[in-house]
Amino acid sequence: MEKRKKKWYKKWWVWVIIIVLIGAIGANLDSSEEASNTNNSSSTNKSDAEPVVADSPKEEKKEPPKNAERTITKVGDAVETKNFKVTVESLEKVKSDNEFLQPEEGKEFVSVRLLIENISEKDYSVSSVLMFSAYQDGFSINEDLSAHAIKGGTNTLDGNLAAGKKIRGDLMYQLPKDWKELEIDVDLTALSLFSDDGEVKIKLQNQ
Repeated sequence: MEKRKKKWYKKWWVWVIIIVLIGAIGANLDSSEEASNTNNSSSTNKSDAEPVVADSPKEEKKEPPKNAERTITKVGDAVETKNFKVTVESLEKVKSDNEFLQPEEGKEFVSVRLLIENISEKDYSVSSVLMFSAYQDGFSINEDLSAHAIKGGTNTLDGNLAAGKKIRGDLMYQLPKDWKELEIDVDLTALSLFSDDGEVKIKLQNQ
């Protein structure tokens, strides 16, 4: 009696192949779906995210040099503070006819005339000793009081300065004839313990 041949779908190895194929197809479908979800998530994040805008460089405000607005550089100029107005009225080289009052060899007398106005409602006292310091080409110098007698009729910057009033006077120096710059620092805080007017600088060139 002949043995019946098993039908092909009843053979064990056929089902093994089928199971392997199904597993492979399932794995491919899972990986494809995961990749699709990743792409969708990425595109969603990109669309939802706010656009990144590079910060534009901030323009730095250049502040003027300290005391730039409180520096007088030529005759006739003035600086006004909270309580005072300082004006340079003249720069003069003084010649002496007195043989006993002469500048040292190679030097000359220089006079700077200032007008200080009290534009406040308070009274102050002006002192040439306390308020003024001078520098010739960066070197500290003192006022030459003997030169006042040579010029004659000049006032020093000393005295009372009532509210709304003015005081005019000369600052006298003995400088080398080849001096380049005369700097006078006017300390207005010396007028009062409560003054906040600060300092005015005067920088004059030799001409």
